[in-house]
Amino acid sequence: MTKRKTKTMDDGNNIICRGIKTHNLKNIDVELPIGKWTAVTGVSGSGKSSLVFDTLFAESQRRFLETLGTYERQFLQGLPQGDFDSIENVPAAVALKQTNRSSDPRSVVGTTADIFEPMRILFSALMDASCSRCGTPVVTSSSQELAEHIRQLIFTEQGTALLSIPYIWPAEAKKREDLCRSLLLEGYLRVLNRDEVQNIEDLVSEKRMMDLDSHAAIVLDRITTSTDEDELKNRLETAWSQVKFSPKFSKIEVMEMEGRKGILTTKKSFMVQPWCPKCETHTTLIQSTDLDWQSALGACRVCHGIGNVPVVDPEKVIPNSSLSLEAGAIKPWTSETFEWIQDALFQACRANGVKTDVPFSKLDAYVRHWIWTGEDPDTKFKKFKQDFVSLGDFFKTLEAERYKRNSRILLHKYRKYVTCTDCAGTRLGQAGRNAICGGQHFHNLMRKEIGDVTTWVTALKEFSEYEKKLNAIQETYQEVQSKLSLLCRLGLTSSSLSRRCKSLSGGEYQRVLLTRVVGNGLTDALYVLDEPSVGLGQDEIPMLVECIEELRQLGNTIVMVEHDPSLVLAADHWIELGPGGGSEGGKLLTSDSGKPLSLSVNEKLLPEPPLVKKVTTSKKEFSAHESVFLKNFNFLNCKGLNLEVPLGRMTVVSGPSGAGKSTLIAGGLSAALERFLDSGQRSNAHTDVDEFLGTWDDFEMPEALKDNIQLVAVEQRAMYRSVSSVVATVLGLMDILRKNFAASEKSKDEGFTASDFSFNGAGGCESCEGRGVLREDLFFLGEVEKVCPDCEGKRYRKDVLEVEWQGKSIADWLGSNVRDCAQAFRKLPSLARPLNLATRLGLGHLPLGVATSMISGGEAQRLRICAALSKSVKPLFCLLDEPTRGLSERDIGELLSTFLELNSQGHTFVIVEHHELFQRFAHQLIRLGPGAGIQGGKIVERELRF
Repeated sequence: MTKRKTKTMDDGNNIICRGIKTHNLKNIDVELPIGKWTAVTGVSGSGKSSLVFDTLFAESQRRFLETLGTYERQFLQGLPQGDFDSIENVPAAVALKQTNRSSDPRSVVGTTADIFEPMRILFSALMDASCSRCGTPVVTSSSQELAEHIRQLIFTEQGTALLSIPYIWPAEAKKREDLCRSLLLEGYLRVLNRDEVQNIEDLVSEKRMMDLDSHAAIVLDRITTSTDEDELKNRLETAWSQVKFSPKFSKIEVMEMEGRKGILTTKKSFMVQPWCPKCETHTTLIQSTDLDWQSALGACRVCHGIGNVPVVDPEKVIPNSSLSLEAGAIKPWTSETFEWIQDALFQACRANGVKTDVPFSKLDAYVRHWIWTGEDPDTKFKKFKQDFVSLGDFFKTLEAERYKRNSRILLHKYRKYVTCTDCAGTRLGQAGRNAICGGQHFHNLMRKEIGDVTTWVTALKEFSEYEKKLNAIQETYQEVQSKLSLLCRLGLTSSSLSRRCKSLSGGEYQRVLLTRVVGNGLTDALYVLDEPSVGLGQDEIPMLVECIEELRQLGNTIVMVEHDPSLVLAADHWIELGPGGGSEGGKLLTSDSGKPLSLSVNEKLLPEPPLVKKVTTSKKEFSAHESVFLKNFNFLNCKGLNLEVPLGRMTVVSGPSGAGKSTLIAGGLSAALERFLDSGQRSNAHTDVDEFLGTWDDFEMPEALKDNIQLVAVEQRAMYRSVSSVVATVLGLMDILRKNFAASEKSKDEGFTASDFSFNGAGGCESCEGRGVLREDLFFLGEVEKVCPDCEGKRYRKDVLEVEWQGKSIADWLGSNVRDCAQAFRKLPSLARPLNLATRLGLGHLPLGVATSMISGGEAQRLRICAALSKSVKPLFCLLDEPTRGLSERDIGELLSTFLELNSQGHTFVIVEHHELFQRFAHQLIRLGPGAGIQGGKIVERELRF
């Protein structure tokens, strides 16, 4: 460990780790200062995560779980633990990783950062009491106001006060009589009819119902000067309660009387229940729960708080309208399962003279309407005996059978999500949408950029009418301000509080979690961070440093896995592991230069960077090169962008966080390429936020290349969620390994086939079904995984593990890393080629059997490229989102060298990347900006370098 500060600390101030042997760590001893910020760096696979997460955090978690009761601990036997001799002084730990993003559509930035709840409390406390139907401020009175008025009337003016309830009577005599009888049963005896007090019982007995005025008031009480103070108080409380808790009444009217019948003064009204002047009736108030879309009380009744609803997508049902019905234009009916539905349609078409051999798009509009609905609006079809199932009826049937798994899969396959028409995507019910405070609706605030919300919250102090209310909720107001400020400082200014967490990059999500923990003020804890700099440009790193220092100043200990040089050197201490990855790593390294060795790029691997030949922002510039061209792209903050990508070259897209880089590449270029290669579609007119799809006017690509190119589009996320997908499966090595094991003498003697060496098949452990782990749901503690006690995490049956090939069992080979396997299989080209390529792409440290759901987003992207290159003979068109994630500076140089070599072989790369080295060697560099959010989305600079 290299220390930037030489201050001597005793053992009580250090986390002392002795003899750590977890995974590839070589029996190392580490001391981490408590209350300080330590960065752990090194090349990929050197053991950083093994030390920080699999040892330090796992041990802290284990000690916490030991404090639980006996019943809870029985489910926790077998949880993964680090291999070490001793660890002392470890605090309670919180892990902020990039792989734990929620896919729940209700999980948004505001809820994850714990700012949604205080924001809702602040908003509901400041807003005026408003009508839940229309949002108009309501009129209300208090019982104290009524009491003061009565006291003034009877004690000061020596009058008699008559309390009544205004009411509108029904027109029919029978209904009036029924109402009178009901009032008598409830204890009401008199009415004020045309300024005269009359007995209800007399009106009923004398059949004088029609003598009642339609606005006759119901008398509550008559209070005279002889009423003492205690009696007055009790009678007024009774009268107020009778109206307050009645669904029929809303206000009390008070008049002064002379004698028993004479009314001398005009009436004065007191609104007991909220009264809406716009609706002209009593109403309910907007409550704090009406602003919560995660609650059944506040969520939209149609979309249930999701903001969108699923509908059948005609473009998915009929993806290629140039095909005829006979050629399979209706995709869901091309399978054998629904072949009978298509045959019935053909019979109906023949009976009605509809051609089934012409393109679907050439059919008349009424024919297409008939196929979709089964109805003929123009009555041009003859009556026929044959019947068929329309597309509309087909999907209605699937909806009715959602309890069947196959029906749910089909519905998901042919649906898209559209904005809910009831709530317009706000997620809230009618009452929540009407809430207004400081000139803003609550749902609009959630949709605004966080920077604009911060400005609005700060401006609340300028409203004099909010001064007293803000003083009453000062802590809540400060919490909202603090967390909004943190989000802005961490580079999330352009995001919105309602942005879904599943749309965030790993680094963005981790910074949202960092906002939560810093804002909640937890102290004396151990925080372990996983590359929080991912997705940030160099100009944004200082803001992240400030927030981590603020977390440390609260008294917490920070241990961070990181590769960014400026962030590593900003820490109080740093540790470097290495010197290589996998079996070559796991050792503590020292440096005399005061800088980790892995932070230096090996420039010898790289050629001379290309010279900038011209700088332009015009449309087409690649007259001498074949290229693809996306015209007039619009989505989110990108407006009217034109993008040209030369084939066989490397295009790098850079810019600040939130400038629109991923929007342009994932929502534009990737979607346009996929649709063009699949169906020849050149334009798209409809956006889809859930599918992350924008609009474009035209997409051009050389026709000769349409069938001679393979698209590899990889987002910054894990590849598969299933633990049954491993690195060897993606690289296409699993089948080869199984066949070699099945061909061994031991295997033949036992009667094993290739399927017996599949952990997903016959050879899998019966207890864990080949997963290697068992999952336990501990309810309030969430779901935990523990190593299967039968196979000890090896996934296979014991008799299968006894079979060896080249001296190892199949579990041993799956436990070996890519680099070691490449060396062992160098004489087997079918195995060596993908393994060598994976090693060159910085994946040499990955075990063949690690689940792809557990690797980082950058590793997932490089693994996909490697798999595509090893399986395809076509040139690749690769769209990548920060492939340098998880790589040290030394690894990044090797990765860039490999990409440039692949460029020379005809492969195309379009890369969203912040790293300066990639920007320097790009054949085309596009910078988006100038800022984030609405200040971004423009191509501000474009450099061509060939």
